Amino acid sequence: MEEKVLVAGASGALGLEISKILKSRNIPIRALVHSSDGASKVSPYTSDIYRADASEGSSEIKDITQNVTTIVSAMGKSVSLFSGNENSFMENDFFANNNLLDDAVKNGVKRFVYVSIKGADAEEAREFEVAKAHRKFEEALQASGLDYTIVRPVGFFSGLNDLAIMAKRNVIPIIGEGKAKTNSIHQKDLATFVMQYLNEGPETIEVGGPLIHTRLEMAEMIKEKIGGQILKVPEKLAELGMFLPEMVSDNISSKLEYFKFVTSNDMIGEKTGSITFQQYLDDLDLNDLP
Repeated sequence: MEEKVLVAGASGALGLEISKILKSRNIPIRALVHSSDGASKVSPYTSDIYRADASEGSSEIKDITQNVTTIVSAMGKSVSLFSGNENSFMENDFFANNNLLDDAVKNGVKRFVYVSIKGADAEEAREFEVAKAHRKFEEALQASGLDYTIVRPVGFFSGLNDLAIMAKRNVIPIIGEGKAKTNSIHQKDLATFVMQYLNEGPETIEVGGPLIHTRLEMAEMIKEKIGGQILKVPEKLAELGMFLPEMVSDNISSKLEYFKFVTSNDMIGEKTGSITFQQYLDDLDLNDLP
């Protein structure tokens, strides 16, 4: 069978970069997207595009994996507070991927590369809906019998755009003193990393960008680029604000809970890539942010 790669979540920040690399290598691509806008974004890289909500059920994506050798899934719910998708993390990160996995097993797909999150398997993270949904699918993939690699990035630079958006509104919140460290990664560097394991690789690997910063250092870089004031939110106060159901939806509450967790704990993966957070900010077009 000729090699064909199904990219799930192909119109997202990471999925697009993976599609670009596949196109440059003349590897045939099948793209799974959720919207007509997503289809337009991936159309320069393939005409083999499925538009569907994979979380709706297996009938939505029946035989999408037919004649596919490898799946790369960057499909999942955005953790941004400013994204509008009302589906839950369990729907977008578990059910959607699990429906895809069922189809893959049925059609004899050889390999599945899944982009999860760092800490999905950590005991202290399992109380959060974000980590719980990712881990549930990891376990399903591990039990599927397919050859697989699970890539757990510490987070994308673009995932920090919420802080840039808030900086435009003159405030940059951080939890506690901002001493927790991370080495977030650019989606281009992550796409290059993921592509190393297209044909074979370890069962799991955690990855980050080239430089480690504290959350305060990153906030200071955002302030230098955009302006605004850094607001240190005491952990106890942050916890109180995250568990007031009359003030926030379950969707937003889940995101806030996870935001507190990742920004108050060290999140460091294997260093890779070359694009720094400062370079990302230098290239960021503020007009693209709401």
